[in-house]
Amino acid sequence: MSNEGVYEELAEMEDKEDVVGMPKTSAFLKLLRLQFTPDEAKLALQVRLSGGTLDQLSEKTGMDKAKLKQRLHAMADKGTIIYDPGEEDPTFKVAGMSAGGLTETGLWCNIRFPYTVELGKALHQVLKEFAEERLGKLGFPYTPVWAAMAALPGDALPSEDLAEAIKDAGHWSVSPCPCRLSQWLINPDNPCDHLLETCLHTGALSRWAVKHGMARQLTHDETVELLRKCNEDGLVHTINIHGQICNCCVDCCGIFQTYKRGAPTFIPSPFISQIDGERCNACGICVDRCPVDAIQVNELADVDIKLCIGCGVCVPTCDVEAVSLVRRPT
Repeated sequence: MSNEGVYEELAEMEDKEDVVGMPKTSAFLKLLRLQFTPDEAKLALQVRLSGGTLDQLSEKTGMDKAKLKQRLHAMADKGTIIYDPGEEDPTFKVAGMSAGGLTETGLWCNIRFPYTVELGKALHQVLKEFAEERLGKLGFPYTPVWAAMAALPGDALPSEDLAEAIKDAGHWSVSPCPCRLSQWLINPDNPCDHLLETCLHTGALSRWAVKHGMARQLTHDETVELLRKCNEDGLVHTINIHGQICNCCVDCCGIFQTYKRGAPTFIPSPFISQIDGERCNACGICVDRCPVDAIQVNELADVDIKLCIGCGVCVPTCDVEAVSLVRRPT
């Protein structure tokens, strides 16, 4: 098989075996060529997204276990092989496309390898194509929204509080946001103004990311404080799937790209924004803050509950404390 042929086959594997998939575009093929050497691509085709233990993969590939482990760990350093370092006999898998996948892992390590800048530029186009050709065509909302912790109403359940939901994960870490970093690499004169180090990991994903130099370990308290800063910065807490938490901005994130195209995107939080008419001074700050244009101001601010995703981004910057979250009507 030629070197180019192995990348074509690798792209087809990602499209068929990943739960969402990815079209085989020139940008995606470039990303694969940058993130996998030809030999790594051939090994990835044997490991597959289903993966296997070291014993299983040694038997399948015919490679000595010590040499195979060394190669798998080298690929894990590049974000292409995922496993749980906390397990005694872990299952090694090729990274898929989302929630700890190739749309993210290559930039979690920031600018680490000689090819990372070019990979980041390729990823910018891949993220756009992934949003348009896959996420935008799912036909159903796929992104859970978590309400900002500081904005949670008194009747919020522990399961509705992101800080509580991740408390027992046992491991927490943070990486640069690949969406914003790729935007900065493709357009250095116009970088995103939002915080960069906002891609959070918990549990097994966090252990793997820290072990292989892709994330900075945090305590639970530090994670909660970072979430607070993200909310103040206008970022929306999303996902918490497979140990990954995104803090999304309207400008860069693929999730918002699908939303802007009119595709069903967000699974709203159990809450909506509410305006206290006696306090509201119609300043319009909440309008500017809302990422989904759910608030308008006439004499007072008014919330469209059909559009509101319950993120709580509008709450922390209201100087007169006229905005709050309340439980969403059933």
